[in-house]
Formats: sequence, C-alpha cells, structure tokens
Amino acid sequence: MYKVLVLGYFGYLTNQLDGQTVKTRDVYRLAKEQLNDCTVDYFDTQELKKNKLLVLKMFWKVMCCNTLFYLPAHNNLRVFFPVIFILSRLFRFRIHYFVVGGWLREYLTHRAIHRFMLSRIKGIHAETKRLKKELEDYYHYKNVDIFPNFRFFDYNPKPSESDKIRIVFMARVMRQKGVDWIFDMADYIKKNGLQEKFSITFFGPEDNDDKQYFESNVAKYGFVEYRGALQPNEIHETLSNYDVMLLPTHFYTEGLPGSVVDAYISGIPVIVTEWKHSHEFVDDGKSGFIVPFENGKQQMIDRVISLEKDRNLLRRMKANALIKRMEFAPPKLENLIGG
Repeated sequence: MYKVLVLGYFGYLTNQLDGQTVKTRDVYRLAKEQLNDCTVDYFDTQELKKNKLLVLKMFWKVMCCNTLFYLPAHNNLRVFFPVIFILSRLFRFRIHYFVVGGWLREYLTHRAIHRFMLSRIKGIHAETKRLKKELEDYYHYKNVDIFPNFRFFDYNPKPSESDKIRIVFMARVMRQKGVDWIFDMADYIKKNGLQEKFSITFFGPEDNDDKQYFESNVAKYGFVEYRGALQPNEIHETLSNYDVMLLPTHFYTEGLPGSVVDAYISGIPVIVTEWKHSHEFVDDGKSGFIVPFENGKQQMIDRVISLEKDRNLLRRMKANALIKRMEFAPPKLENLIGG
C-alpha cells in the first residue's frame, strides 16, 4: 500500500490552535479524504516536547513512507530538514513542503545548504504568488507552485444586522498581531462618545508575554470583551454574528492569515495592514480595506467609522466577502502522489 506521512506541528497534546496547527491538520484531513488508495499517517512534532526520544519514532515513520507532506516551522526546518533530506535520498521517498506563511525567502538568505536541499525536493507549495516568484527569482527554484491556505466549509451565513458595528478580532492575542492598534481605536471611540455605536470582541489564544497588557486593556472599556479561543467547528457560525474583522498585523511576512479566510467564509469583510502579501488576498474597497503597514492606525479607525455611517457599503462588502471565499475551497492533492 502506498504510504503518505504528514509531518508537522498538529498541536494535539494541548489543542493549540493557530495558523500553523490549523493548516497542518487541514492538510492531513485533505489527504485522508482525497487519497483513498493510500495509507495516510501523521506525526505531531509537538510530541517531541513531551519526550525527545520520540524523534526516533518520527524518523522511523519518515523512512517508511513513499511521500512526505512536510509542514515545518522555523526550528523544524533548521534542525530536522537536513536529516529528512538525507533520508529521502537513502530511502527514496518524495518530499512535498507545504509552506505556512511568507517568511521562507528571507529565512534562506544565509542558509546555503538548506537552499541546495530544497531545490532538490519534489515540490515546494507556497501560499502566495509573491513568495513563489521570490523563490524563483532569488534562488532559481524550478519546483515551486501555489497551494493556497484553504478551509473546509459548507456553512452559509444568514444576513445579520445590528444597530452597532460589531468588530471582531480572531488570531493569537498579542501586540504583534495588532491588538495595540485596536485598543487605540477603543480609546478613540470612548473619547468621542461613540460607545453606543460600536462593540469589540477578541477571540484567540492569549500570548503569555502580552497577557497582562491585554487583560488590563480589555478591562478599561465597557464595549470591549474577550471570549477565549474558538474551536474550529465554532468559528464560522460565531464570526457571522459580527460585521467586520480587524487584523492590523505587525508581521510583515505573514503569508495568508487563516483568520482572513475564516472571515470571508463567515460573510464578513476585513480591515488589515498592508503586509507583504495583503493585496493577493484582500480586494481593497471590495472584500475589505488595506491600510498602511507603518502608519495606518488612523486610517483603520476612519475605515471603521465609515462602515458605521454607510451601511450600504457594509452590505456590499459582506456580499463581496462571500464571493471571495470561493477562492479558498480545498484544492486537489491527487496530482502530487506518484508524480
């Protein structure tokens, strides 16, 4: 039986939910559903935190597969990939690297050995057109294609309106994801007496370094609340109760944030900073708004205010979000096997 192994950070031990773990789980689910003629297995690298000896189990599974679907974060790529590459040559399995995020080109700048090895695996599947072009232009890779971030969905949101503009944030709760700008917006709303016109809700796991900062700021505002992390099966129905998602990320090399995809599936537009790949995924003025990366905070506030004043604009953008979501339906995996 042809064997496929999905190797990455699933986060099953602690039910960690973030962009890395969600995509890794979704690729595994996609393989299980589509590759009916294959045995599909997985190894969760989070297990190595519990018992480092399990690295032997990981390498054994790698050696026994025919195709490896590989979803490493930075440390995994740095430490384990050279070993995995050598094993692929000895045991003749194919490596398909599914990139999470948009950081790979910069990461490889001073890693000549990694660049060489990656040029010789079966496929590098980037989330963005820009990253694909960078890998081809900077490193002359011939094995790169586009495999977008995606979601499984059959949810059809029902139109939902309120007297307030209901703002939502769903990502890792940390300043680097832009929660500092959102609190500055809350301060603007309070100072201008607009509390009755807006509500702000945060979802997502709290970052330990910013936990005290975040919770003390939530407590300052009666129209701001934190409601914990959503389970995957709760996301779309929950988000559809809001009007607009904010993601003013300070990570310039974001790939495609899963929260943007989830917003579209739920039928709500997004307001984001102009991160490196933003224009590939947000149609400015249609499925959302893009504000300057460095100094866009006031423009973000102005965009939110404009949606409160122009409800027809908000309705059009919600309709456009539903159209946009079709770009993120699950892709096909069959052509990666045996090729």
